[in-house]
Amino acid sequence: MTNTTKNILGFLIALVVLSSCSVEKKVARQFTHYADSIAVMVMFTPDVLLTNSKNSQLEGSFYYREANENPDLLKESYLLPLFSDDSLLLPFKKAYLRELMQYKLKVYDTSNMEQFMQLTGRQYFIQLAQLEFQEYLTSYEDAITVGEQVYTKTFYLNGINFGSWFELSAVNGGDGEKIPVLFATHDLTDRWNGYFTQKFLTGEVEYRLQLDSITAGDVKAFVSYLGRLYAAYTFDYLMNREINRKVPISERSQFYYRFDPYREVIFMTEEDKFTELD
Repeated sequence: MTNTTKNILGFLIALVVLSSCSVEKKVARQFTHYADSIAVMVMFTPDVLLTNSKNSQLEGSFYYREANENPDLLKESYLLPLFSDDSLLLPFKKAYLRELMQYKLKVYDTSNMEQFMQLTGRQYFIQLAQLEFQEYLTSYEDAITVGEQVYTKTFYLNGINFGSWFELSAVNGGDGEKIPVLFATHDLTDRWNGYFTQKFLTGEVEYRLQLDSITAGDVKAFVSYLGRLYAAYTFDYLMNREINRKVPISERSQFYYRFDPYREVIFMTEEDKFTELD
């Protein structure tokens, strides 16, 4: 194959991809325009699943009600005892519902179930089926090379992880195939600032470390942030589902799209989205 042929082939492939993107973005834009006609009923699990990875004697996960009966479950944990189901779920719920409304969806909770069921048009049930709060300890190694000598310093950071499982379903099965369970996870660790320094007179290399540990306020802010982020993921998932329904598979680019309701911009992502579980 000559270079000219390769260039022509590359141009044609790029043209097909751009054409596919154009069609997909058109469908995505249409979806954002009629989002105000879509109603969603949002439900939340009443319990937070806990995992204390700092307790070397502990196996498995548990709930706050179990920790109240057995304090050993929270042994060696720094952050888990500072919270309760409500103190974690309420800020998440508030942020999630408020952010969904930014996308112009008609948002309902269980107190409006009767009103929701009387609606017509496209409707979805959205349930946060499980929220897991894990506390762990992780190590980090910093290194520097001075001449031919490599110096290392290992230190430990507190970390928390939130894992969220969402179940979405179309009311009366009016949206084609069953939607798989959707999963997302994010971590927060102690902030740190560390560096190597060499003493002028002796040449001795030492490490200076400043740690800013996670606080209860950090956790609450993180939970609220995740509520907003996962609301965005929810809308984006429904939008991409609409693209897959309307654009034939032979004409799709395989890109995943996100929508920013504040700037009204549609953009692409590779990893910033829900993961589908079998």
